[in-house]
Amino acid sequence: MFRQSTFLPILPLATFAIGLILLVAIQPYAAGYGQFRVTLLQSLLTRWGDPTWQHGALAPLIAGFLAWQRRSHLSRLAPRSSPAGLLLIVLALIFYFTGFKANNYYFGFASIQLLTAGSILWLGGVLHFKALFFPWLILAFAWPLVFLEDSLAFQLRLVVLEGVTQTLNLLQVPALRDGTALISAPTQAHATGEFFRLQIDGPCSGMRSLFALMLVGALFSYFRQPTLSRRLLLFVTTIPLAVLANMVRILILLAASAAFGQDFAVGDQEQEVSTFHFVSGIAVFIVALMGLQTVSSLINRFTK
Repeated sequence: MFRQSTFLPILPLATFAIGLILLVAIQPYAAGYGQFRVTLLQSLLTRWGDPTWQHGALAPLIAGFLAWQRRSHLSRLAPRSSPAGLLLIVLALIFYFTGFKANNYYFGFASIQLLTAGSILWLGGVLHFKALFFPWLILAFAWPLVFLEDSLAFQLRLVVLEGVTQTLNLLQVPALRDGTALISAPTQAHATGEFFRLQIDGPCSGMRSLFALMLVGALFSYFRQPTLSRRLLLFVTTIPLAVLANMVRILILLAASAAFGQDFAVGDQEQEVSTFHFVSGIAVFIVALMGLQTVSSLINRFTK
Protein backbone atom coordinates (compact mmCIF):
# COMPACT_ATOMS: atom_id res chain seq x y z
CA MET A 1 0.00 0.00 0.00
CA PHE A 2 1.28 3.44 -0.91
CA ARG A 3 2.45 5.45 2.08
CA GLN A 4 2.96 9.17 1.75
CA SER A 5 6.35 10.33 2.99
CA THR A 6 6.26 12.53 6.05
CA PHE A 7 9.79 13.84 5.51
CA LEU A 8 10.37 17.56 6.05
CA PRO A 9 8.85 19.75 3.30
CA ILE A 10 11.19 21.11 0.65
CA LEU A 11 10.39 24.84 1.01
CA PRO A 12 11.40 25.20 4.71
CA LEU A 13 14.55 23.17 4.08
CA ALA A 14 15.43 25.35 1.10
CA THR A 15 14.86 28.46 3.21
CA PHE A 16 17.20 27.12 5.89
CA ALA A 17 19.84 26.23 3.29
CA ILE A 18 19.71 29.68 1.68
CA GLY A 19 19.89 31.38 5.07
CA LEU A 20 22.87 29.23 6.05
CA ILE A 21 24.69 30.10 2.83
CA LEU A 22 24.05 33.81 3.40
CA LEU A 23 25.32 33.70 6.98
CA VAL A 24 28.37 31.52 6.34
CA ALA A 25 29.53 32.21 2.79
CA ILE A 26 28.15 35.62 1.77
CA GLN A 27 28.02 37.96 4.78
CA PRO A 28 31.47 39.38 5.72
CA TYR A 29 31.80 38.50 9.38
CA ALA A 30 35.02 38.56 11.39
CA ALA A 31 38.73 38.05 10.97
CA GLY A 32 39.60 38.48 14.64
CA TYR A 33 41.38 41.82 14.37
CA GLY A 34 40.71 45.42 13.38
CA GLN A 35 37.92 46.29 10.99
CA PHE A 36 39.04 43.75 8.41
CA ARG A 37 36.30 41.18 7.83
CA VAL A 38 36.00 37.90 5.99
CA THR A 39 33.16 35.42 5.80
CA LEU A 40 32.93 32.51 8.22
CA LEU A 41 33.65 30.19 5.31
CA GLN A 42 36.87 32.04 4.52
CA SER A 43 37.91 31.81 8.18
CA LEU A 44 37.20 28.08 8.17
CA LEU A 45 39.13 27.46 4.96
CA THR A 46 42.12 29.34 6.38
CA ARG A 47 42.07 27.42 9.65
CA TRP A 48 41.46 24.08 7.92
CA GLY A 49 44.77 24.62 6.12
CA ASP A 50 46.53 24.18 9.47
CA PRO A 51 47.44 20.51 10.14
CA THR A 52 45.98 20.83 13.65
CA TRP A 53 42.50 21.53 12.26
CA GLN A 54 42.50 19.76 8.89
CA HIS A 55 40.03 17.18 10.18
CA GLY A 56 37.45 19.97 10.47
CA ALA A 57 36.98 19.99 6.70
CA LEU A 58 35.73 16.40 6.91
CA ALA A 59 33.28 17.01 9.77
CA PRO A 60 30.45 18.58 7.69
CA LEU A 61 30.82 15.85 5.07
CA ILE A 62 30.69 13.10 7.69
CA ALA A 63 27.73 14.74 9.44
CA GLY A 64 25.89 15.04 6.12
CA PHE A 65 26.58 11.41 5.27
CA LEU A 66 25.35 10.23 8.68
CA ALA A 67 22.17 12.30 8.27
CA TRP A 68 21.65 10.89 4.77
CA GLN A 69 21.96 7.37 6.19
CA ARG A 70 19.03 8.17 8.48
CA ARG A 71 16.79 9.29 5.61
CA SER A 72 14.60 6.16 5.71
CA HIS A 73 13.99 6.54 9.45
CA LEU A 74 13.37 10.28 9.10
CA SER A 75 10.81 9.73 6.35
CA ARG A 76 8.67 7.75 8.80
CA LEU A 77 8.59 10.57 11.37
CA ALA A 78 5.76 13.08 11.25
CA PRO A 79 7.09 16.66 11.49
CA ARG A 80 5.93 18.23 14.76
CA SER A 81 7.39 21.67 15.26
CA SER A 82 8.89 22.36 18.68
CA PRO A 83 8.77 25.89 20.18
CA ALA A 84 12.22 25.22 21.66
CA GLY A 85 13.54 25.34 18.12
CA LEU A 86 12.40 28.92 17.65
CA LEU A 87 14.06 29.91 20.92
CA LEU A 88 17.33 28.34 19.78
CA ILE A 89 17.08 30.11 16.42
CA VAL A 90 16.65 33.48 18.16
CA LEU A 91 19.56 32.68 20.49
CA ALA A 92 21.70 31.67 17.51
CA LEU A 93 20.98 34.95 15.72
CA ILE A 94 21.87 36.88 18.90
CA PHE A 95 25.17 34.98 19.04
CA TYR A 96 25.77 35.73 15.36
CA PHE A 97 25.14 39.46 15.81
CA THR A 98 27.30 39.58 18.95
CA GLY A 99 30.20 37.96 17.11
CA PHE A 100 29.76 40.36 14.20
CA LYS A 101 29.91 43.42 16.45
CA ALA A 102 32.81 42.02 18.51
CA ASN A 103 34.66 40.80 15.40
CA ASN A 104 34.90 37.35 16.98
CA TYR A 105 34.36 34.36 14.72
CA TYR A 106 33.96 31.93 17.64
CA PHE A 107 30.53 33.43 18.29
CA GLY A 108 29.80 32.86 14.62
CA PHE A 109 30.79 29.21 14.86
CA ALA A 110 28.59 28.75 17.95
CA SER A 111 25.68 30.49 16.24
CA ILE A 112 25.76 28.15 13.23
CA GLN A 113 25.85 25.11 15.52
CA LEU A 114 22.87 26.44 17.50
CA LEU A 115 21.04 27.53 14.35
CA THR A 116 21.30 24.02 12.94
CA ALA A 117 19.86 22.49 16.12
CA GLY A 118 17.10 25.10 16.32
CA SER A 119 16.11 24.62 12.69
CA ILE A 120 15.83 20.86 13.10
CA LEU A 121 13.63 21.29 16.18
CA TRP A 122 11.51 24.02 14.58
CA LEU A 123 10.98 22.22 11.27
CA GLY A 124 10.84 18.60 12.42
CA GLY A 125 10.48 18.44 16.16
CA VAL A 126 12.07 16.50 18.99
CA LEU A 127 12.00 13.10 17.26
CA HIS A 128 13.81 14.48 14.23
CA PHE A 129 16.42 16.08 16.46
CA LYS A 130 16.96 12.82 18.36
CA ALA A 131 17.47 11.02 15.05
CA LEU A 132 19.99 13.66 13.91
CA PHE A 133 21.63 14.31 17.27
CA PHE A 134 24.83 12.38 16.55
CA PRO A 135 25.39 13.98 13.11
CA TRP A 136 24.80 17.34 14.79
CA LEU A 137 27.48 16.54 17.40
CA ILE A 138 29.91 15.51 14.65
CA LEU A 139 29.35 18.89 12.98
CA ALA A 140 30.87 20.52 16.09
CA PHE A 141 34.27 19.11 15.09
CA ALA A 142 34.24 21.47 12.10
CA TRP A 143 34.96 24.51 14.26
CA PRO A 144 38.68 25.21 14.86
CA LEU A 145 39.24 26.19 18.50
CA VAL A 146 42.51 27.98 17.87
CA PHE A 147 42.50 29.70 21.28
CA LEU A 148 43.27 26.30 22.86
CA GLU A 149 46.55 25.87 21.00
CA ASP A 150 48.83 27.80 23.34
CA SER A 151 47.47 26.75 26.72
CA LEU A 152 46.44 23.18 25.94
CA ALA A 153 49.43 22.41 23.72
CA PHE A 154 51.84 23.48 26.47
CA GLN A 155 50.11 21.34 29.10
CA LEU A 156 50.06 18.35 26.74
CA ARG A 157 53.75 18.84 26.05
CA LEU A 158 54.55 18.73 29.77
CA VAL A 159 52.47 15.57 30.25
CA VAL A 160 54.15 13.84 27.30
CA LEU A 161 57.62 14.90 28.45
CA GLU A 162 57.04 13.61 31.97
CA GLY A 163 55.48 10.39 30.73
CA VAL A 164 58.30 9.63 28.29
CA THR A 165 60.96 10.49 30.89
CA GLN A 166 59.45 8.15 33.48
CA THR A 167 58.99 5.40 30.87
CA LEU A 168 62.63 5.59 29.78
CA ASN A 169 63.86 5.46 33.35
CA LEU A 170 61.66 2.42 34.03
CA LEU A 171 63.23 0.79 30.98
CA GLN A 172 66.68 1.47 32.48
CA VAL A 173 67.41 4.18 29.90
CA PRO A 174 68.48 7.19 32.01
CA ALA A 175 66.82 10.36 30.75
CA LEU A 176 66.39 13.91 31.98
CA ARG A 177 64.15 16.83 31.12
CA ASP A 178 65.91 20.01 30.07
CA GLY A 179 63.15 22.59 29.66
CA THR A 180 61.09 21.20 26.81
CA ALA A 181 63.87 18.90 25.62
CA LEU A 182 64.51 15.29 26.51
CA ILE A 183 68.16 14.27 26.90
CA SER A 184 70.02 11.16 27.95
CA ALA A 185 71.46 11.19 31.46
CA PRO A 186 75.21 10.52 31.83
CA THR A 187 76.18 6.87 32.39
CA GLN A 188 79.46 5.00 32.63
CA ALA A 189 79.13 4.01 29.00
CA HIS A 190 78.35 7.57 27.99
CA ALA A 191 80.02 9.66 30.67
CA THR A 192 80.47 12.57 28.29
CA GLY A 193 78.26 13.74 25.50
CA GLU A 194 74.63 12.87 24.89
CA PHE A 195 73.31 9.54 23.69
CA PHE A 196 70.18 11.33 22.46
CA ARG A 197 68.55 14.72 22.64
CA LEU A 198 65.08 15.54 21.38
CA GLN A 199 63.41 18.93 21.49
CA ILE A 200 59.65 18.59 22.05
CA ASP A 201 58.18 21.56 20.22
CA GLY A 202 54.54 22.64 20.10
CA PRO A 203 53.63 20.45 17.09
CA CYS A 204 54.96 17.40 18.99
CA SER A 205 52.68 18.07 21.96
CA GLY A 206 49.91 15.97 20.46
CA MET A 207 47.58 18.87 19.60
CA ARG A 208 47.72 18.00 15.89
CA SER A 209 46.32 14.56 16.55
CA LEU A 210 44.16 15.13 19.65
CA PHE A 211 41.04 16.59 18.04
CA ALA A 212 41.33 14.39 14.96
CA LEU A 213 41.48 11.35 17.25
CA MET A 214 38.49 12.66 19.19
CA LEU A 215 36.54 12.75 15.93
CA VAL A 216 37.67 9.21 15.13
CA GLY A 217 36.87 8.14 18.71
CA ALA A 218 33.35 9.57 18.48
CA LEU A 219 32.66 7.65 15.27
CA PHE A 220 34.29 4.49 16.60
CA SER A 221 32.26 4.66 19.82
CA TYR A 222 28.99 5.29 17.99
CA PHE A 223 29.34 2.31 15.66
CA ARG A 224 30.99 -0.12 18.10
CA GLN A 225 28.76 0.32 21.16
CA PRO A 226 24.96 0.01 21.33
CA THR A 227 24.02 2.35 24.21
CA LEU A 228 24.72 5.98 25.05
CA SER A 229 26.45 5.23 28.36
CA ARG A 230 28.81 2.71 26.77
CA ARG A 231 29.53 5.06 23.87
CA LEU A 232 30.41 7.86 26.28
CA LEU A 233 32.61 5.52 28.32
CA LEU A 234 34.54 4.50 25.23
CA PHE A 235 34.75 8.04 23.88
CA VAL A 236 36.27 9.54 27.04
CA THR A 237 39.18 7.12 26.75
CA THR A 238 40.14 8.82 23.48
CA ILE A 239 41.98 11.64 25.29
CA PRO A 240 44.32 9.47 27.44
CA LEU A 241 44.82 7.16 24.46
CA ALA A 242 45.83 10.16 22.33
CA VAL A 243 48.41 11.15 24.96
CA LEU A 244 49.67 7.55 25.19
CA ALA A 245 49.90 7.28 21.39
CA ASN A 246 51.92 10.49 21.20
CA MET A 247 54.27 9.15 23.87
CA VAL A 248 54.82 6.05 21.73
CA ARG A 249 55.66 8.30 18.79
CA ILE A 250 58.22 10.24 20.87
CA LEU A 251 59.81 6.95 21.98
CA ILE A 252 60.03 5.85 18.34
CA LEU A 253 61.74 9.14 17.43
CA LEU A 254 64.16 8.76 20.34
CA ALA A 255 65.05 5.21 19.30
CA ALA A 256 65.60 6.34 15.71
CA SER A 257 67.72 9.29 16.90
CA ALA A 258 69.92 6.98 18.97
CA ALA A 259 70.26 4.42 16.18
CA PHE A 260 70.49 6.54 13.02
CA GLY A 261 71.07 10.11 14.17
CA GLN A 262 68.81 13.06 14.77
CA ASP A 263 68.94 14.28 11.17
CA PHE A 264 67.35 11.02 10.03
CA ALA A 265 64.84 10.75 12.84
CA VAL A 266 63.73 14.35 13.22
CA GLY A 267 65.30 16.56 10.57
CA ASP A 268 67.94 19.25 10.25
CA GLN A 269 67.98 22.98 9.75
CA GLU A 270 67.66 22.66 5.97
CA GLN A 271 65.00 19.94 6.18
CA GLU A 272 62.66 21.07 8.93
CA VAL A 273 60.91 17.69 9.27
CA SER A 274 62.47 14.44 8.09
CA THR A 275 60.51 11.81 6.19
CA PHE A 276 60.79 9.45 9.15
CA HIS A 277 59.44 12.14 11.48
CA PHE A 278 56.47 12.68 9.18
CA VAL A 279 55.71 8.98 8.72
CA SER A 280 55.99 8.30 12.45
CA GLY A 281 52.77 10.27 12.89
CA ILE A 282 50.92 7.21 11.60
CA ALA A 283 51.92 5.43 14.81
CA VAL A 284 49.72 7.81 16.80
CA PHE A 285 46.58 6.67 14.99
CA ILE A 286 47.56 3.00 14.99
CA VAL A 287 48.17 2.97 18.76
CA ALA A 288 45.01 4.96 19.46
CA LEU A 289 42.83 2.70 17.31
CA MET A 290 44.31 -0.41 18.90
CA GLY A 291 43.60 1.12 22.30
CA LEU A 292 40.01 1.95 21.37
CA GLN A 293 39.45 -1.59 20.12
CA THR A 294 40.91 -3.03 23.34
CA VAL A 295 38.75 -0.81 25.56
CA SER A 296 35.69 -1.60 23.44
CA SER A 297 36.32 -5.32 23.87
CA LEU A 298 36.66 -4.88 27.63
CA ILE A 299 33.41 -2.93 27.78
CA ASN A 300 31.64 -5.68 25.84
CA ARG A 301 33.10 -8.30 28.18
CA PHE A 302 32.26 -6.67 31.50
CA THR A 303 29.13 -4.68 30.62
CA LYS A 304 25.74 -6.05 29.73
